[in-house]
Amino acid sequence: MSVIRPKRTPRELPLLILSLALLLVSLLGLTAGTSQVSLGTVENGQGAYVSEQGLTYWPWDATALEAVPTPAPAMPSTNPAAPTLLSALGRSYTINAATAGAEAVRWQFSELTTAPRLTEIELRFVVGTSASTSSIRVYVETRAFAPVRTLTFYFYWDAGAFPPTVLTIATEQTTVLACSAIGTCP
Repeated sequence: MSVIRPKRTPRELPLLILSLALLLVSLLGLTAGTSQVSLGTVENGQGAYVSEQGLTYWPWDATALEAVPTPAPAMPSTNPAAPTLLSALGRSYTINAATAGAEAVRWQFSELTTAPRLTEIELRFVVGTSASTSSIRVYVETRAFAPVRTLTFYFYWDAGAFPPTVLTIATEQTTVLACSAIGTCP
């Protein structure tokens, strides 16, 4: 006894392929639903709402979203007459009241070995989220001796209680200016 199978018509084949593709996508979707999101590499923004002005010896290197370190770093001076003396090893600072572990915008700067000694630097940060915009100025001073290597300094702006999936930076501007003397800034 032989079994007779009906012939498949040419239009049934695409339906079969589509059904198998949908099954595969739904299975992969269930598997992907259990995956975790991790931070990638630093992204540099350019355009109308992201800008930077710097000094050749104190360049801006990168801006990223990152958690405030534990313990939360100290704040630099907001008084141009009393700038914070920069560390000889590089370090981190917060530019607003910060909570360790909170989501933050982090700026990275380098101090090159060519930086003039005992020079006050004014850092202007403008950062805006979809909720508000902050404008902050801080003042730092280079040391009396040139660094033997390029130093890295990080400045954190605590973005508040935004979950990482909700935080949207609407604008970001960084300006680095040299003061003509201690307390005499642009």
